[in-house]
Amino acid sequence: MEPGEKINKVLDDFGMSGVKAAQAMGISYDTFRSKKTGKNERHSFNEKNYQDLISFIKELTKQLDCFN
Repeated sequence: MEPGEKINKVLDDFGMSGVKAAQAMGISYDTFRSKKTGKNERHSFNEKNYQDLISFIKELTKQLDCFN
């Protein structure tokens, strides 16, 4: 599965907004939108974007676990 497909699946599964996803990946919302549409070959999601997104979700999960 390509990084873009994996990212879209995670975003769909978790119901994340584009703004929050951009924050998680450390990119601007405009860059996120450009990568999501896939119209510009220069801007496409890569494995680092995916790993940043997963790390962000894992960190939020750890924070939630602290409340127990």
